[in-house]
This record gives sequence, structure tokens and C-alpha cells, in this order.
Amino acid sequence: MIAQLARLALVGAALGLLTACNVVMTEKPLFTQADAAGAPALKPGVWLFFEEPGCKVDESKPFTEWPDCAGGGLVGAAEIKGHKQDAPPDQLETAPYVLAAGDPRVMQIQVDVDLSAHADVSASGEDARASGSTASASSHSQPYGYAAIRPTKLDSQGRIVAFTLWPVQCGPPPPKDANGDDTAPATQKLLPGLTMKDGDPVCTTTSTTALRAAARASEAWAPQPPRDARWIRDAAR
Repeated sequence: MIAQLARLALVGAALGLLTACNVVMTEKPLFTQADAAGAPALKPGVWLFFEEPGCKVDESKPFTEWPDCAGGGLVGAAEIKGHKQDAPPDQLETAPYVLAAGDPRVMQIQVDVDLSAHADVSASGEDARASGSTASASSHSQPYGYAAIRPTKLDSQGRIVAFTLWPVQCGPPPPKDANGDDTAPATQKLLPGLTMKDGDPVCTTTSTTALRAAARASEAWAPQPPRDARWIRDAAR
């Protein structure tokens, strides 16, 4: 589940955020483009956001023709255009994003999803729920998802051309049962400043401070092997 989120959080326009557990989502954006000021930007163009082990991708082809084991998108200054699986090749969806400055960088991207259908595992543990919770993001059809970004390469103009990412999680992932499945929809130890309703698979916050702290803490639970993304070329597709 988290492995899937790691690749979807940044390819929301390309694939849609189809499922997510134990991640921070908000009904309203916490960042604006002003929060990106002074920090390196993503180099515009075609990007490869994920590539499953053993996947063979002809990067010279339009990203809309890449196999399902790889995902790409067209990055602009404030939006990512992507191709949803099974959609016509010329049909792209657009998702606005902000790459907020800081360490780590935090990517905010709007996605089109209803997460309420995914809360199918009963939660347990009173300590995993904060009192006075704000309205849950899970019922909102176009919430904002978050991923932490660590640039690994810049071009000669100081623009990001490669990075590692991990999802911003609500707390330590829930324990697994004997079959390797999650025993709860989300963490049992909610991080400070985050709120969650009983049974929800996601948490939320109105605090950028709490969100940034969660981004730093979530590196310890990042999917392995690391999820890397890289710039491919200057092109429309």
C-alpha cells in the first residue's frame, strides 16, 4: 500500500491516487507557490516518477506509451500532467503542485479520489486518535497529498533533475498480521499535530509545522528500495 502511494503521490495527474493508508491528506492546501521561493525548482519536461524492478522502459517513446511498470508525467512550473491508466493516449489530466522549500522539501499535489471507500479495516487503539479532530480529508474528492523530497542531482542551472521521495505518514505503520496484512487502516501512534477520525485510513492537519515534522519522521518508514524520480527530456510527451 505505502509502496504504491510513494509512486502515486507525485504522479497523481498520471495515475490518480487510487489508494492510500496512513498518509497525511488535507482538504485545503497548506502551501502556496510563495513557499517554494528561494529553493531549486524541478526542471520542466518529461519525468520518470517510478520504475518497478526489472521494468524495461523505452524512454525515447512518449510517456503515455510507457508500460504499466513505469510512470511518467510532464512537469511544469506549477502543475504535473499525466496519463491515467486505460485512458486514451492523448487524454492527459492535470494536477497542481507546490514544492515547498525546507529540509526535506515537501511536495503538495492535488489528487482526485474518494478515500472513504478504503477505510475497510477497523482501527484500534485510543492513543492513535487525537481529540478535537478537524474535518477528515477522506471524504473530500480532491484532497491534497504530500510527499517528502530530497534532491539528488541538479543541472547546470541549479534545477532539480533527480530526487528521492517518500510519503508523509501519520505515524509508524500499523503492525502486520500473520498474512502480512495491516491490522489497522493507519498508525496506532499518531504524530503530534495530526488528527484522525476512527476508522479513517488517512490523517490531516492544518499546521505546516506538524506536516514538516511528519515529513522528517516519515523518512524512517520510507519504502525500500528507495523511490527515485528523474528528468528524462525536454518534450511535450
